[in-house]
Amino acid sequence: MASIFHSHHAKADTTLSVYSVADTYLNSDPTYAGRDLSNFGAMMISAHLPDPAQGINYSRTMDLLVAYDASSVKAGFDTRFGAGNWHVTDAQVKWFSSNDILGIPTNNPRYNVPAAGAFNISLLANNGWFDAAAAGGPGLANTDLNWNSVYGPGGAYRGLLNGAQTLGTYLYTGGTFNSANKCVVDVCDSRFWDLGDNARLFDTVTNGGTVSLFGSAADANVVYLVNQRGAAGALPQLFVSAAANASPVPLPAAILLFPGAALPLLGLSFRYRNLASR
Repeated sequence: MASIFHSHHAKADTTLSVYSVADTYLNSDPTYAGRDLSNFGAMMISAHLPDPAQGINYSRTMDLLVAYDASSVKAGFDTRFGAGNWHVTDAQVKWFSSNDILGIPTNNPRYNVPAAGAFNISLLANNGWFDAAAAGGPGLANTDLNWNSVYGPGGAYRGLLNGAQTLGTYLYTGGTFNSANKCVVDVCDSRFWDLGDNARLFDTVTNGGTVSLFGSAADANVVYLVNQRGAAGALPQLFVSAAANASPVPLPAAILLFPGAALPLLGLSFRYRNLASR
């Protein structure tokens, strides 16, 4: 069920949030490359790096996958604005990290050592990596989904990334929280990542579909641990903002051509802006 609150983005917007229904990650390490890594408490985005601090002197790459069911978001906005009488204005994910201090090992050989760097979030066109009918609970992926089945020759999921669209490139800089225990509420470091204004993403939410995201390294340095659905109090979340009307209301041409003269029409003034900034 979606939760509802007013967004800080704009007074006219309303924001709904939902938890992920499935999540996992892919690990090129030969020890884990053939394993289902959902429901392990955490997933990771990592560049091709070793982990000598934990005795792993060969490099491995890690990618994460997380899915959100937007049907309750659609239902919530239909209730608030009327069916079909709203449009998406913003979408963000909120991801927690229970191992967020740069350079400090996770004390788990499945993961690399957190490090600052850039990563991508992409929208998948293929949602076949998990069973939607059985989604929720611990957030399990299909048991045969793993690094080898995605990237290996003849793998069952070789087409998983076909048609994927990059939503943005983001900078991970680390934080101040590490814990061997599961997160509770906002104890773990959390971050919002804005997903931009991708048309397919907005259409998916508008139609109450599945938002399936893929996280991968965008440089040779990043190592970012993200808590999975199985981590208490730190489930990955999707926040969607929407406003009334089926599409954004365009500004009159005169306002676009002469924005200064049109400020009174919009209820704005430069004086108001200056006062608000004090």
